[in-house]
Parts: sequence; structure tokens; C-alpha cells
Amino acid sequence: MLWLVGALLLCVVLAGAVVALVAIPARREGRELLTERGEQMLSKVTERHRDKQPDEAGSTS
Repeated sequence: MLWLVGALLLCVVLAGAVVALVAIPARREGRELLTERGEQMLSKVTERHRDKQPDEAGSTS
């Protein structure tokens, strides 16, 4: 069982390294990481998140 957990962790580390090798140079060159559809989905999620949060400006804590 321990070797299975180790193998899964190794896969996660390798996947993170691959993403870092691709995404970091792309960002430095000014390329966007998300497609137009991805940007739209992200904006919808952030809008929903903002709508669900209580108004912190009016809190008296």
C-alpha cells in the first residue's frame, strides 16, 4: 500500500513539474494560459463567489 501512495505522489510531483515547465515560460512571454472559453468560465465562477460572500464593508467586527 505504501508503494501505491508513493507512486501517486510521484505522479503528482511529475505532473506539477511538467505544468511548471510549460506555464512559467509561457507567462513570461506574455501568452495567456486559458482559452477564451476558460476565461469566461473563470469570470462566471468569481462572480458567483463574490455574490455569495457577505458584504464585508458593512460589517462592524
